[in-house]
Amino acid sequence: MQGQCLCGKTVFSFELINHDVHACHCSICRKQTSDANMTIDIEAGSLKFLKDSNLSLYPSSEWAERGFCNHCGTSLFWRMKDQSYGNINVFAIDHILPDLNFNTEVYIDHKPDFYAFKNETQKLTETEVIALFST
Repeated sequence: MQGQCLCGKTVFSFELINHDVHACHCSICRKQTSDANMTIDIEAGSLKFLKDSNLSLYPSSEWAERGFCNHCGTSLFWRMKDQSYGNINVFAIDHILPDLNFNTEVYIDHKPDFYAFKNETQKLTETEVIALFST
């Protein structure tokens, strides 16, 4: 599959693990996107850049980084620095798949009270998410 930023100066290919979409409510995602960050998991190491002269990386923690286009500002991905796990902005995919399944919200204990999604999702706290990455 392929995706790109808003201006088309950063283009990438990837392989999806499945069609499950997640929303992250952590403070960094909310600040970066002005909303919950909607992502989809990709196969480890499958993110390849076809155009990357405007790609910038932001080391958002000791173990992870975020990628964005430094021309238009589109948030593109979050991944472990060792690339063992990563996800991409679901809305950066060139052709949105008809069978996407929004099923998980992470950092639910960081979500502000003024918004909520109407469908039922699995809800994981910060502690539960960190435990998943620690195993």
